[in-house]
Amino acid sequence: MKKRHSTIALIFTGGLLLYFNLPASSAPPPRIVGKCSNTFIQQITSRFGAETNQFGSDSGILHFTNGVVVYLYRTLRTTSGWGISDESQPISLSMARRMFSTNDPVKLCLEYVPSKCRAKSGDPRGDIYYISGYITNDSAYGHVGRNGCGGA
Repeated sequence: MKKRHSTIALIFTGGLLLYFNLPASSAPPPRIVGKCSNTFIQQITSRFGAETNQFGSDSGILHFTNGVVVYLYRTLRTTSGWGISDESQPISLSMARRMFSTNDPVKLCLEYVPSKCRAKSGDPRGDIYYISGYITNDSAYGHVGRNGCGGA
């Protein structure tokens, strides 16, 4: 089956015109570590109440059109492997909105799956993705859920 593609044109100051040949629809999320798929950003949010400074974390959350939802971090690779640590540096909602926009096409690569917990529960929390924007060239790591696999 031939994949459909759409062309997005961007015009920059100085008369430079760039064309990107991108997939017209989202591919399913990758299920194998090291594999990638193309998708689009459906929504950029934060935890309930954080936008109005009522309570909650100001961490940016990306919702993709392929169903994946991740909390954003600068890095999730630690000295001892993968996961959230003091080194992770969460990306705020305001920074997430500077890095990405709704409907932006992105490349989503699966970097880590907590395999021991996954074998027991099938819980996707704890999966780690690398997100790279085609438009902005910005990138971040995404962690599925606030907690690890099987967490609260």
